[in-house]
Amino acid sequence: MNTPTSSPIGPLYHGTRAASARSILRDGFRRSASRSYTGTGVCLSEAITVAYEYGMYETGGCVLEARLAPMACWTDRIDGEDGRCTTGEAWDWFFACTRHDAVRSFGGNVWVVWNPAVLVSVRRLSHREAIRRLCAAFDEDGPDCGYNGVASEYAAIWWGGEALDPNLTRFPEEEKRLRQSLQRFVGRSRSALAATLCAQSAGA
Repeated sequence: MNTPTSSPIGPLYHGTRAASARSILRDGFRRSASRSYTGTGVCLSEAITVAYEYGMYETGGCVLEARLAPMACWTDRIDGEDGRCTTGEAWDWFFACTRHDAVRSFGGNVWVVWNPAVLVSVRRLSHREAIRRLCAAFDEDGPDCGYNGVASEYAAIWWGGEALDPNLTRFPEEEKRLRQSLQRFVGRSRSALAATLCAQSAGA
């Protein structure tokens, strides 16, 4: 795709520290002064599980939700080969040489936004909202999907696989704390699908 959107795209998620989130909510998103693997553009994701890794509420972070404005011009192809660039310089060069506002890459796991003005309706998710969306993503992805960081630990608990997660077995207090968060915000610490899958496995 290489066209303006007909309606806002989203939600897109951005995980960050709470202090940075306050600044973004006050002044808007800004490109970075330093270059990362995606250049200096703003990174967001279609996946709450990716954003939560960078915006852990458990350690003073949070997740912002935003949408791409209808007039934004974006693409998911930037080199004609595999749709991805692997160096920060290449990303910045692409934006500097085109009129694109954003690039969707890595299957939507990463959106790189060069023009922060196209990110609209920005708001901070409450911890409850973030955890509920996290669990909804787990259910949609299924028990065999892998994640990083605390999202992986939450998923292990959600699917009843705590004993297979070395972080949770080594640090039982961490497992207890995450389980309590699930219970508090979702009302349970297990997926409703977990028992069904277990019964199907036993009957196979």
